[in-house]
Amino acid sequence: MRSLTAAQRDGAGLDWRALDTPALLVDLDRLDGNIGWMADHARRHGVALRPHFKTHKSIAIARRQLAAGAVGITVAKLDEAEALVDGGVEAPIVLASELVAAPKLQRAIRLASRVPLTVAVDSAEGAARLAAAAASTAQVIDVWIEIDSGLQRCGVLPADAAALARTVAAHPSLRLTGMFTHAGQSYAAGSAEAVAAIAVIEANAVVEAAMATRAIGIPVDTVSAGSTPTARFLDGASGITEIRPGTYVFYDALQVALGTAAAEQCALSIATTVISRPAPDRAVLDAGSKTLGLDRGAHSSDMLADYGTVVGGLGSLVRLSEEHGILRIPEESSLAIGDRVRIVPNHVCSVSNLARRFYGLRGDVVREVIPIEAAGGVH
Repeated sequence: MRSLTAAQRDGAGLDWRALDTPALLVDLDRLDGNIGWMADHARRHGVALRPHFKTHKSIAIARRQLAAGAVGITVAKLDEAEALVDGGVEAPIVLASELVAAPKLQRAIRLASRVPLTVAVDSAEGAARLAAAAASTAQVIDVWIEIDSGLQRCGVLPADAAALARTVAAHPSLRLTGMFTHAGQSYAAGSAEAVAAIAVIEANAVVEAAMATRAIGIPVDTVSAGSTPTARFLDGASGITEIRPGTYVFYDALQVALGTAAAEQCALSIATTVISRPAPDRAVLDAGSKTLGLDRGAHSSDMLADYGTVVGGLGSLVRLSEEHGILRIPEESSLAIGDRVRIVPNHVCSVSNLARRFYGLRGDVVREVIPIEAAGGVH
């Protein structure tokens, strides 16, 4: 048996069927196509693009997005922001989650001394805590106010935005530079038409908040909106200035169900191995909830019945335990122990967070091994 090079031991140069499983496979042609399409969409519609890092958590993929024209990166967690900066990414970062606990505030203030960082607030209390942390180091921190455009998660209603803006502006250590919203309810929409209607509500909410704030003499430079489902319906004519989609780099089964993408655009799949064929109508895979997650779609979507889409229609992924995936298959199926099966996940963001690397394919051959530096980050 010939010896393998270090790159081959990591998977580079191998056919994907030779990889140990479960393994996350990324079709590089589809990845680059998805990144290019969204960047072009933003340019054509007069908005900046600030993609969400949480989908892939990979510095190499973030660099691809920046090279295509992204103006910065959005993150959900400080872990993600720190991974980017430690990895040499100097682009501006927006942390689109509120920070209120002292450990996180202290980390954010330290990070703001290394990279342009914007932090979210949605309350006077949150603003006061952030201001005190910044003042203790004589820094001025950029702030965006989050607007609730119907998701009913974080954020103030548009009618309350100007009052909060006045509070933020009164803190010398804070600098209000924008407002943002995320209409995550679009993930539970039943059709492309319903997504388009939600996009209008999303844009109107954050633009209304920005206009009301400007009317009291407080400038708002950035008006940011967008999820992957709504991004294609947003443009600068509405008054927004940027979009923040994330899932578009890979797409997933939910995006296909929503009509956001075609199956042929899904760039991420999970390679698995059939480890048992215990019944004529059942096969068992070596990928369970610790690989695929348990999502049937983000934000409580009920559009998906299974736990992923089996490439090639070989069966239905009807059940998961931690390490096993249960396929319902036709009794006459030729699927055998040792066969490889690929699964397109329901929700790619959960899958990326559970792994350590992607295997980038051109055709069936691994051409890049892509680290997921911020996987597992919960802080």
